[in-house]
Amino acid sequence: MSPAYARVHGFDESHTRFASKYSLYLYREQGRDSLPDNDGQSLRLSGTPVLFIPGNAGSYKQVRSLASQSANSYYTELEKFKDLNPNVNSLDFFAADFNEDFTAFHGRTMLDQAEYLNDAIGFILSLYRHNPTPARSVILVGHSMGGIVARVMLSLPNYVEDSVNTIITLAAPHAAAPATFDADLLHVFAATDDFWRHGFVSLDSDDSGFSKLARRRLESVSLVSITGGLLDNMLPADYTSLTGLVPETNGFTIATTGIPGVWTPIDHLAIVWCDQLRKVLASSLLQLVDKTSVSQTYPLQKRMEILRKNLFTGFEADATQDFDSYKAGAGKLDLPYKLKIDTKQFKDTSRQRNLQLPRSKLKRNTHSSPDMHLFYIPKDGLKFKFNFLSSLKPVDISRLGEGFASPSIMLCRTLNPDGRSFKKEFDYTTGTTSKAVQLECIDIHGDAHMIPRSYSDSKSSSESSLGAEKQPFYSIQLDSRVLSMFDAVVIAESPVPVESPEFVLADLELTQSTDLILGDYSLWTLFSRGYDITLPAHRPLSISIKIPSAWSSLLAYNFDIRYQQSQMERFSPMISQRIRDETKWHINVHQDKSITALVQGVSPFCPFTRDDTSSLELQIFSDSLASDQIMDIYLTVDWFKSLKLLVLKYRLSVFSFPVFITTLVFFLQFRKYINEDVFPSFGEGLYMLCDPHVLIPLALALSVLSSFASHSFFQKLLSYIDPVDFGNKTLMHEIEKSDVFVNLYFLGLEEKALWFFGPVVLVISLSLVCAFYNLLEVLLWTIVVCLRKLHISSLFKPGMSGNYNKRRALGTALILALVPLYIPYQFPYVVSCLVQCTVVIRAFLTSPGQKHVSVETFRNFNFSLLILMLWILPVNIPVLIVWIHNFSLRWATPFSSHHNFLAIISIVFLVQNNVAGNIIPRPTSVVTIFVTKFVIVYFSLCSLIYGTRHLFWLHYLFNFLCAWLLCLLLEDVWKKQVKNVSMFKKEDTPSKLN
Repeated sequence: MSPAYARVHGFDESHTRFASKYSLYLYREQGRDSLPDNDGQSLRLSGTPVLFIPGNAGSYKQVRSLASQSANSYYTELEKFKDLNPNVNSLDFFAADFNEDFTAFHGRTMLDQAEYLNDAIGFILSLYRHNPTPARSVILVGHSMGGIVARVMLSLPNYVEDSVNTIITLAAPHAAAPATFDADLLHVFAATDDFWRHGFVSLDSDDSGFSKLARRRLESVSLVSITGGLLDNMLPADYTSLTGLVPETNGFTIATTGIPGVWTPIDHLAIVWCDQLRKVLASSLLQLVDKTSVSQTYPLQKRMEILRKNLFTGFEADATQDFDSYKAGAGKLDLPYKLKIDTKQFKDTSRQRNLQLPRSKLKRNTHSSPDMHLFYIPKDGLKFKFNFLSSLKPVDISRLGEGFASPSIMLCRTLNPDGRSFKKEFDYTTGTTSKAVQLECIDIHGDAHMIPRSYSDSKSSSESSLGAEKQPFYSIQLDSRVLSMFDAVVIAESPVPVESPEFVLADLELTQSTDLILGDYSLWTLFSRGYDITLPAHRPLSISIKIPSAWSSLLAYNFDIRYQQSQMERFSPMISQRIRDETKWHINVHQDKSITALVQGVSPFCPFTRDDTSSLELQIFSDSLASDQIMDIYLTVDWFKSLKLLVLKYRLSVFSFPVFITTLVFFLQFRKYINEDVFPSFGEGLYMLCDPHVLIPLALALSVLSSFASHSFFQKLLSYIDPVDFGNKTLMHEIEKSDVFVNLYFLGLEEKALWFFGPVVLVISLSLVCAFYNLLEVLLWTIVVCLRKLHISSLFKPGMSGNYNKRRALGTALILALVPLYIPYQFPYVVSCLVQCTVVIRAFLTSPGQKHVSVETFRNFNFSLLILMLWILPVNIPVLIVWIHNFSLRWATPFSSHHNFLAIISIVFLVQNNVAGNIIPRPTSVVTIFVTKFVIVYFSLCSLIYGTRHLFWLHYLFNFLCAWLLCLLLEDVWKKQVKNVSMFKKEDTPSKLN
């Protein structure tokens, strides 16, 4: 790998307004690709353009792995790729340098990148205008948020028509935004999703101008979303799903654990440079390019077929449509071979049901003829499944016996006497043949797909992955959809004998014996006693076990497998774990082995459908022809690992649920303040919340809320007050041709049996708030003690001079004036938090002798307010980081969504009121009491129900709460009854409590 990055200096301010912030690079593999001269003007590009889009804080140099592999594959294996793709072409990789922008935190930044890339594509295509076949489109490869930027590009006004038709994304969050700190970001997601959904609905559903534009831009676009699985700790794998967004004709989602030759989970960053994956992607790209077309790629249908063949495991229902066997059966391909076979050539019987090689056998007298195995397919209405498993890769019958022991596999029909010509005829009869059969066949060696090697010494699937020393196994599985179109499966042995440890196994069995069901749909039964199943000793080579109750990605499923191994087994049992878009392999399953299945099933806040792929399916491969042992499988839930899954699924809830607890404590404090004219401490508020009369009903309410939030009626009710519209479900239904469900509220649970997650979250959130409160209190008292020891506590005590008040007012006015002009409102919020800290320190520095009720009220109120402000602080930090990053780049474009001074003015004024020492009065009238309680309760409930998917809303709710508290203060100002903490001296006696 010898990378060279040539900056494209010609793409300047005359082509894009973002030239001073972003830049474009051309990757060149030294020793392979031609390099530009020093002036950069003489390079002629003749390849197919590919644009790499880095993700959140990503680098343009991440293009190196894929670009280098593509160049090396093209120049060292050109003949191989010409066989696969006669119109193959080299790839010219471009990469965008975004100066490590934080795309995941800021919607405006995402739009800027998308606009820049559309300008870049227009410039890139201009570099090919003098070629014999000038390129009109660019292939997009996006990592993480770069995959979302790729989708945004097609929805913008400056999109170059027909310039994009292939998008491959790596760990991109298509289903939901990974961070919800910015309202603009969520609106960009929603608008982009809406555009894409309109692009795939029929004209009858919507013939608006918007839909027509979307359809014109997206009708030939293919989108593949690749996820690294559960090893990706930065992005939940469920977020990469395309459910309800792109129909299966235009895209799909796939996990790296199932991609042939990869078979491993990959973390968020490594997915860009994983060696096995980059080899698969480079091969796929080289197969789908077409240098004779102006689009530089094949039409949509062929592109999708190539991508499915390279990325699917081969066991998916959608994979069957690309099999040569299916195409031949449906009349899309001719049966190219004619076979005339002496019936003596068939091994054992013409109605064979299984095959196992090697085995002791006598060779036929005619050594030029292969031994044949015919699996007759009955036409009695019963459904059958054919399974083939071998350590040898099948070959075309025309290459049978060319120095290797690989067999050939064909699907055949009885010869139709129509007199048509064949590509080749094979006559395996002799002068002594008394009886022969004539068949027209298609060789299906191309339908064989790799699966991991599994011997008794195998340790991981990576041992037989791409680039590894050991060879994988090969499998073909045909169900009744294919078999019903043929009369027989014929396997031809090679004249070269199969020697151990190599093997060839096959069987033809009734579907009712190969497809089993473990348990029912009840999660309660799974929780209470589990499920179990016993597989008979004489079982098919491959058995599929459907588990209807295993569909939640919040649970870890434990499979305890018990059986007695046999020394005669040709391979060790292995299990394919499959659900929705994810397949995982468990190889070398020992006796009494326990397997934990973490699945990418139905996930909170993500769209999903209820169909055959929604629940977990296990496919067990075992050499039952050599072993006569039964196999017992016990299914239970691993609760400890299930709790660990909550951390990744609900990491954004770490902020919203503690805000719910804090506001609930704030409500209880205000209730006591209203009743007794004393504002209790935050610790007292927590104690009131933990009272069984409050905590138990609250836990029961959260238990019920989990179920209510998944009910369609309550979802419609909650959607009416949802601050962000997340898309048209009707469009999602039409794209998937079935009902699409998504739960965006509270915990996003669909499993009513998980009602206890509500109380669990309550306990966790309460524990976090208690820990934070105690930690903050210890920290503040430590600061107070240090200030007293250093004799500088007087700087923090109330009673500031008039000059200080003038400076404070001037500073407040200046910072508020800068918000509409340049700085985001998040900056004043951080300053307000720091100022509030000084207010609380001043309150804590109050002499122990000052025990006036108003002094205690001032201290407790401001301390509780500080706790609430600090829980909301993380919501504002990400956007502030983006602003600081842009400031460092001297990029002065303002964030339009973050310059509304009304979003911060109430908070700033309330904090300044606290600095002045004014005490928020207690509500006394019926109206003020009701409004105060309503505002706090509304804040609390919104944090609970909408908080996780609308973290940005917490800031606005807090700003509104501060505005109302200022209204309470203004009432006292009007009456000239404002209380100030400096009014109460040591000698003052406490006021009588009401």
